[in-house]
Amino acid sequence: MADPTRRKLMGMLAREELAVSDIAERLSISQPAVSQHLAVLKTTRLVRERKQGRYRYYRADSAGLRPVVNWIARYKAFWDRKFERLATVLDEIE
Repeated sequence: MADPTRRKLMGMLAREELAVSDIAERLSISQPAVSQHLAVLKTTRLVRERKQGRYRYYRADSAGLRPVVNWIARYKAFWDRKFERLATVLDEIE
């Protein structure tokens, strides 16, 4: 998600399902470039693909964010405990 084009792409796909040609047109990049970005996002399970005839449609898939959310939750609990201890120490100093 560090790539700005992928962030724009994810924002678009979070709002609606789009074909590669629609994405390429909106982002003003080539269809092969869009396909490369989508391949990375599919690998990380951040987008889902649906085939209809000869077209492929893509949409954002929030399930791919679950590992990131879980990782952040673990560290949030860690830092919450640290800040509680810091508050206790600061109260004792006063």
